[in-house]
Amino acid sequence: MPPSSDSQTDYIAIIDQDEVIDEVRDIAVKYDPLNRSGREGFHVTDDGELHIDDALVMNEHKLIEKKIPNDAIEIVPLPSATGQLVHQYGENGFRLYELPAPEDGSIVGLLGRNGIGKSTALQLIAGKLRPNFGDSSEIAGWDDAIQAFRGTVLQQHLERLRNDEVTAAYKPQRVDLPSSIEDETVRERLAAQENRTEDIVATLQLDAILDRPITALSGGERQRVAIAETLATNADLYLFDEPSSFLDIEQRLTAARTIRNHVETTDTAAIVVEHDLATLDLLSDSIHVLYGEPGGFGVVSQRLSTRDGINQFLKGRLTEDNVQIRPNAIKFPTGSDRSASGENVILEYPALKKQFDEFTLTVEPGRIHKHEVLGICGQNGLGKTTFARLIAGGLESDEGSVPDNVTVSYKPQYMSPDDSGTVRDRFAMVTDVHSRAFQSRIRDPFDLEPLFDQALEDLSGGELQRVSIALCLARDADCYLLDEPSVFLDVDRRVSVASQIRRFATRTDHPVLVVDHDMFLIDRIADRLLVFDGVSGKHGHASSPQSLRDGMNEFLSSIEITFRRDERTGRPRVNDPGSQLDKKGKESGEYYYTDH
Repeated sequence: MPPSSDSQTDYIAIIDQDEVIDEVRDIAVKYDPLNRSGREGFHVTDDGELHIDDALVMNEHKLIEKKIPNDAIEIVPLPSATGQLVHQYGENGFRLYELPAPEDGSIVGLLGRNGIGKSTALQLIAGKLRPNFGDSSEIAGWDDAIQAFRGTVLQQHLERLRNDEVTAAYKPQRVDLPSSIEDETVRERLAAQENRTEDIVATLQLDAILDRPITALSGGERQRVAIAETLATNADLYLFDEPSSFLDIEQRLTAARTIRNHVETTDTAAIVVEHDLATLDLLSDSIHVLYGEPGGFGVVSQRLSTRDGINQFLKGRLTEDNVQIRPNAIKFPTGSDRSASGENVILEYPALKKQFDEFTLTVEPGRIHKHEVLGICGQNGLGKTTFARLIAGGLESDEGSVPDNVTVSYKPQYMSPDDSGTVRDRFAMVTDVHSRAFQSRIRDPFDLEPLFDQALEDLSGGELQRVSIALCLARDADCYLLDEPSVFLDVDRRVSVASQIRRFATRTDHPVLVVDHDMFLIDRIADRLLVFDGVSGKHGHASSPQSLRDGMNEFLSSIEITFRRDERTGRPRVNDPGSQLDKKGKESGEYYYTDH
């Protein structure tokens, strides 16, 4: 049987300073084995907090955890390369431990950071990549793989792979990349598949674009076509890599229900990689959390219920695997956590109107204040990007005009490495990369230094997104506008980016406008909302900026979707249509619960 890994475990101390009383301080300092040997372990800082350097924490510190009278200190293991080593790239390359297990009639979700092995796991499960169990010079036979997982739910799937009894259909992550056949239409793309597509086309609302070339489609349209193409394939196993990217909220929920209905009615299996937690929650029957060191190793956790898996991931502690995957929990702000917008107005715009051949956008007047983050919500095709271009000066309105004395830095929706230089070269074109302000406000918060010497064209989708956001904020401007910054970012990065955007707005006093469909991101980042309604592709209307609560209720009521907050974590969750919670929210007019 191929070898497994049993690496030495590292630990960290999680200290709840609110629970640290004098008795806790005394016990921690007195019984610390490092202190007893003359080194500094647990100690009290000048401001009275109990502290220990993470690098010094060891298993012996669990003795202190057991002696203290409350839960002020937890000694928890950090992720380590553990379990069955399934595949390794090169002698010192990335290693993946364990595998997710597909199940007929069920959808399994994969949740974890980028670079942690989700794509490798998909390739192994699909049979596109055969495990080598750590010996990169040799590919193991399927019989070896079956033996390694004998007695587990994976055994039967691996036997089917060995016997060529598994056909897999795969939807890739980057649907925004150019089509290999430039003039191919949507109808031609779908006609090449084996299954009947009429129902899928109707459900995903593709009828109106069937005769359009793939290259002329928006990101959201390409995503829906890619989902339809995958489901129209006669397969036993369906693999979806980030199916929510570029889709609005209603389209995400429709896509989730379409995938679920297909899997259930055909009794096939599906594995989905998804970073939008609301979509993952609705779509998956169970999930595996992947953790480890991005680019170094990844471990596939035990299978968990969707709710428990997401909540444990957010908490940062996987109970069944007994591992701390993140030092701190991801928490959600409530209405009381929002900072009120100041009176200083940075940008004031009048009522605006823009007329195209088949589309009209009208915008109510609005004011954007100093150091606020304004979220922009609405379905696709209602003019959000058009509004962004009007505000940024890239498009002239037919009625009303945006003041030209306010400069706007704009990150577009679609990212393209438009030159062959390095990341450092690109930033040097817009700012002084050696200045302390750039390094403290942009380079370090967005973790750019490891990317500086890489060519833009070599960046992954998530890396390119991070660079695009940072480039927008690095420019000298009065106002900043980010169009769909969450695309291709994992959950941890979305949290980090949201925090850095808010911190940037506060530190510089400049407002930041954020267009996004991820309620997770908008919930964390926005002080107020600007809501779009109308008929997609025909006419759009933007209201004046309003409070987060009022804006969410207006937006969600227009698409008949209600949210609740998870009792344990406070994260936004979609209510099932027609459920008691859904009916209660609609009857009360509270479509989005901002407190918990």
